[in-house]
Amino acid sequence: MNVCSYMQAQHIAKITDAFKILADPTRLQILYLLFHTKKELCVGEIADAVGASHSAVSHQLEKLETRGIVSCTRMGQMMCYEVVDNSLTRKLKNTVDLFQ
Repeated sequence: MNVCSYMQAQHIAKITDAFKILADPTRLQILYLLFHTKKELCVGEIADAVGASHSAVSHQLEKLETRGIVSCTRMGQMMCYEVVDNSLTRKLKNTVDLFQ
């Protein structure tokens, strides 16, 4: 594999990962909510808003946090999340907004 093919493969892997993030309906609903609320929301608030269980929302938020898309703050016993402002999240928001 030459250098150009290697670079192309890395680029394709990044794009694939970005679309995998948006591929799960619950995760997409969570992202849409956080993108457009523009404030920190606790897991219970997110679960109520997207109509999913607390555990399903927590599971998806953990995946998003691992990828650096959301950050978490503990408020007493509650875990609250907001979107991290970085290149990936801006691109994801632009992609989501294309379909409005």
